[in-house]
Amino acid sequence: MNMLEKPTRIVAAAAALGLGWTACASGQDGVAFRAPPVIRVSASADVSIQPDHAIVRLGVLAEAPDAASAQNQVNETMQRVLDGMRGLGMPDRALRTEDLSLYPVYGNQRYSERGEPQEPRIVGYRASNVVSVEVVELARIGEVIDAGIEAGANQLQGIVFGARNDAGARAEAMKLAVEEARIQANAIADALGVRITGVREVIAGEYGVRPPMPYAERALAADIAATPVQPGQIDITANVTVAYEIGGGD
Repeated sequence: MNMLEKPTRIVAAAAALGLGWTACASGQDGVAFRAPPVIRVSASADVSIQPDHAIVRLGVLAEAPDAASAQNQVNETMQRVLDGMRGLGMPDRALRTEDLSLYPVYGNQRYSERGEPQEPRIVGYRASNVVSVEVVELARIGEVIDAGIEAGANQLQGIVFGARNDAGARAEAMKLAVEEARIQANAIADALGVRITGVREVIAGEYGVRPPMPYAERALAADIAATPVQPGQIDITANVTVAYEIGGGD
């Protein structure tokens, strides 16, 4: 299936006219020459494609009076979450630990009778574990989230959509950005009564990827309703800056 959708051109272009003539080094015959002035234009364009996979980040957070108890609670719950993912048919290569932490929880600041602050007191420990699940069947994202919640996950730290095969979209976005730059340059040249005679310089900017709005991190209740997820589209953006040489009008 062709992953490319109808491209959307971003109307975001800036231009600057190089004033005067730029002095250059002498030629082989020793005669100095000057380069013609330029119109420098920056433009961008994007192409929308359908995502083909998503990363779901599920977390487990627990607190206990001592570090070992907090860590054990998290370990046991996360093991149930991983077993739940495997029960859905998720291969081990799709499961990856993203974050593992254990740190003390301090009580309220205490002061002596003289009003001097005292050393903070540890009242417990907080442990957390976050696992990412790569989902290639996007229709099953809600199922993955629900299974994680049922297994004991109490945090959803986001869903990020992506596309592996985006080379065609990147090339199309760059082509559109170059076309946009030429349109802007032609408009400026016409307004100035000059004509474009050549290209001095081309700088291709970095590609950008704008995935659908990720789901914000939030705590999950045990009785949460079934989770609907709409993937949306990914925007592949290309940027280009072109310096066009200009000459007098006809």
